[in-house]
Amino acid sequence: MGAAAQSKKPAKRLKVTSSQQAAQLVKRQYPGKVLKVQSSRVNGNPGYRVKLLSSSGAVFYVSVDAKTGSVRRN
Repeated sequence: MGAAAQSKKPAKRLKVTSSQQAAQLVKRQYPGKVLKVQSSRVNGNPGYRVKLLSSSGAVFYVSVDAKTGSVRRN
């Protein structure tokens, strides 16, 4: 093996790979209706921004870090 082949690190796999998966993950932690999911950067990592409607009628956003799978309300 050459030096170039040895220096390549394997690509890190993402824990969240689709907008549907991000929506499911958010719904497990936050009750409400998912209104929109869009690709975003979260802490410098690929991720998703999810817009939700709560049962009380409030609209709020949640970020999903695709690399770690962490979910955080904005």
